Amino acid sequence: SVTILEGVTSIGSEAFMKCSSLASITIPGSLTSIGDGAFYECSNLASVTFAAGSNIREAGFDARLSPNYPNFPGDLRGKYLARGGGPGTYTRSSGGSTWTKR
Repeated sequence: SVTILEGVTSIGSEAFMKCSSLASITIPGSLTSIGDGAFYECSNLASVTFAAGSNIREAGFDARLSPNYPNFPGDLRGKYLARGGGPGTYTRSSGGSTWTKR
């Protein structure tokens, strides 16, 4: 598990790439940018919490620049940006591609 501290504004490109042991991450409200492929092939990532106040806009998810290296496995980016998305905890089953907001 990783908790990014409040005050951090970006996660760099490929920061956690291929980190198969990463199971959960908490992202602070201060974060505005997630670099391309930051969580690419994090196959065991099953829980992502975007803290209250999180407001990452579409341009903050740089995966759109490289579809071969998406930021998160499955549809998390789309779920976060969709109506009713935003801050909260998103989970998925092991190896699944669909995230559910709790």
